[in-house]
Amino acid sequence: MNKMRISVVVCAVLALILFVQFELDDPRIRHHISGQPAEGQTVTIIQSSEDEYINRSGARQFTPEPKPPDRKYEVGEFQAGMNLLVYGQPDLERAGIYFKQFREIGMNSVTITFPFYQSGWQASEVSADAVMTPSLSSLDSLIKAAQREELSVMLRPTMDEQSLIATGHWRGQIQPGDPAAWFDSYQSLLLEYAELAEANEVSYFNIGTELNSMESYSDKWIELINAIRGRYSGDLIYSFNWDTVESVSSLNFVQHLDHVGIDAYFPLDAPDSADVEELSAAWEQWTVDLSKQLDHPSVIITEAGMIPVAGAHRTPYAWSMPDGVVDRQAQANYYSATFSALKPLSKGIYWWGVALDQEVDVETVDYSPLHGPAEDVIRKLLLKGEPTGWIVVP
Repeated sequence: MNKMRISVVVCAVLALILFVQFELDDPRIRHHISGQPAEGQTVTIIQSSEDEYINRSGARQFTPEPKPPDRKYEVGEFQAGMNLLVYGQPDLERAGIYFKQFREIGMNSVTITFPFYQSGWQASEVSADAVMTPSLSSLDSLIKAAQREELSVMLRPTMDEQSLIATGHWRGQIQPGDPAAWFDSYQSLLLEYAELAEANEVSYFNIGTELNSMESYSDKWIELINAIRGRYSGDLIYSFNWDTVESVSSLNFVQHLDHVGIDAYFPLDAPDSADVEELSAAWEQWTVDLSKQLDHPSVIITEAGMIPVAGAHRTPYAWSMPDGVVDRQAQANYYSATFSALKPLSKGIYWWGVALDQEVDVETVDYSPLHGPAEDVIRKLLLKGEPTGWIVVP
């Protein structure tokens, strides 16, 4: 009796095996198991929030995201980047969307720019703000999100000018009552971010931006640089304003930097309707001198850009032109001419910029090049080919 039961079980198992093998030969069944469409089968792809896809027959399957388009430049040959301006605790979901978009239009780098403060133009202390300066943990998350999109990161604490504007000053005009105390305070602040940069293997750390009136204190800057190098092993850079370039080579601390940064808001003498050729000719006024004045092996353009308003190239540092005429092609022309003019003189260009706390769309009038002709220019400059994306079959 037991032998008969065993025989029945063995026969049932063999029959099941044969049935499964037969069914697997059916391409429709094989499709359900492998996640691949059967030959000749039309599949409708619908993406959900979980990157899950559903085919026409209702089968649920997971499909990998498309491969990003090929970039023309790797970080080692040219840093093609964007400034992301971060105030307050960041919306990490939106940041991730931006990082992905930067990568898809050909960028290989991003600068995470965030504010610190002082109480007035003569104050001798700088500090983070409990509300407006992102926390170290938030910055940590931002850095990791950028690196997941294969973007090299520059961490850039920058003095906010809100408290300075009230007295008609900006960061390049500060005059601390006690310069030594100011540098001590500044060094203490920066060391926290230098340690964060080291922990995340951040490629570049920016030690200062447009602090024109403080640049003559070379000994203090060298002391600051040495202190940071004790905590951080990556590259150090300082960003000079465009109107101080001629004095850069005379500053002793410059040779202690890995890179010289330039915020390149050089005014271009050209009409409102200037095309790329006219803007390129206007750039020659500056580039001839720049190539002679910048005596450093590595120059990086840490900011460049203009708002999409006709004639904004004459004052590209202006955040708004209330009486100006919105002209997005003018911004695109500026991007094209500026890239051609500055790339031969530098090892990278970071455009200014995208504010994380502000919605960006086709109606926005600010420095962002996204969602307009300027973005198309970036794609053409930085991509080997256009992305194809997922094809949805009706």
